[in-house]
Amino acid sequence: MPATAQKIVQLSSAEGTWGSTGAMVTKLHGVTDANFKINSTVETVPSLGWFGPSPVAQEQAHSGEGRIEMVTSYEEMPRIVNMFFTAIGASTSVGAPYNYPYTAPVTSTQAVFTYTLGLGSTASAYNAPGSIGKHLNIRGEAGGFWNTRMDFLAQRITVASTGMAAQADRTVNPVRMADTTLYVDAFSTGTVGGTSVSATLIAFELDIETNRHLKLFAGSISPANWGEGKHEVTLRVTAEINASAKALVDELLGSTGAAVSRQIRIGATQGSAASLRTFNLDFAGIKSEGETLFSDRDGNMTVELSWQGRYSTGLSNWFATNIQNGSSSTT
Repeated sequence: MPATAQKIVQLSSAEGTWGSTGAMVTKLHGVTDANFKINSTVETVPSLGWFGPSPVAQEQAHSGEGRIEMVTSYEEMPRIVNMFFTAIGASTSVGAPYNYPYTAPVTSTQAVFTYTLGLGSTASAYNAPGSIGKHLNIRGEAGGFWNTRMDFLAQRITVASTGMAAQADRTVNPVRMADTTLYVDAFSTGTVGGTSVSATLIAFELDIETNRHLKLFAGSISPANWGEGKHEVTLRVTAEINASAKALVDELLGSTGAAVSRQIRIGATQGSAASLRTFNLDFAGIKSEGETLFSDRDGNMTVELSWQGRYSTGLSNWFATNIQNGSSSTT
């Protein structure tokens, strides 16, 4: 019987056709937990003449879903973000570092990558063809790493008859809060990432729900496609009360009733030259909740600032992200 510690997550190259089972080519590093869920709808038909369940029953629908939790790294995150936003791909620059920019959908849907995900060990493994990102959560707290949780949908869950084939280990670099900077800029007229705010950020949590769904049609018990939904995004920032954080709270209490909107970048940078690694989360939003004055952190006053996504002409979007690393491929 395999030990839990043997459990690994792998993924295929990007699927050419949604749900076409791809061969595993990459092992995901930094995974702290993962699960697949088999969604099976079975109907037992009540029948006259039976005081208990009748023998008439059939499976009506079959699909899959799952969750992956991992320490965020510069090298693995493009593979995750590929499943949520437009996969622009690597920059055309010759040699490292390579740049992977993404933008969120605004007025139309996007073409994103789907994969076959694999979970298990060499002795016991299962595949999830047609895996597509549904919910993305990225968070961090001072003194630790960024962490990522991804919830995904899958066309189905299948048995990997040959088990989980070994994949080469790769060097990955976790994203540290020690390398993270908070930037806060004017909503429409400012440039995101233009104004850094030091000695303020304690923790952040970015949460994106795509509201994607599976579409079942006559002729199959498995979904034939997946559909897009209206994306929802929130950002929570825990900050120590200083001049910068106080200014935002004071503006919320102003007499004009003006909406408190900002462009916010949570950006991490590590290394230099050809080994330069960056990860920027660019968010445009409006203050969505009041604040509790005050919370406490080690004897210092803090405040939690809650933001709801809002389209900004400055960012030309409500969310964008850019990841730079030394890898020339994300698939």
